Amino acid sequence: MSRDEEEWHVGSEQSRGAEELTAEERQRLRRAHERLRSASKELEVLVATEPIKGRWAPEPAPAEILDAARADLQRAYEGVARCHHEVLGWALPPGHE
Repeated sequence: MSRDEEEWHVGSEQSRGAEELTAEERQRLRRAHERLRSASKELEVLVATEPIKGRWAPEPAPAEILDAARADLQRAYEGVARCHHEVLGWALPPGHE
């Protein structure tokens, strides 16, 4: 485990428990995770859609669409990490300071 990874795990020892969260903090966490799931599903549709035999084959998405979906997924991931940091007191992942 690298030093950055060690510090990330050590920081999580000072986290808050679920019982300490307000309704607004729970809602904030829920929204951040919903955004991450949504961004992941949107990218999945672009890159992992299965053809339907005898009916149609998916067309490859244009590069700019894929780039936008990947960027949205990255922003959503960073939003979850930031929300965990601000609401739960978790350390930010390495490279996200």
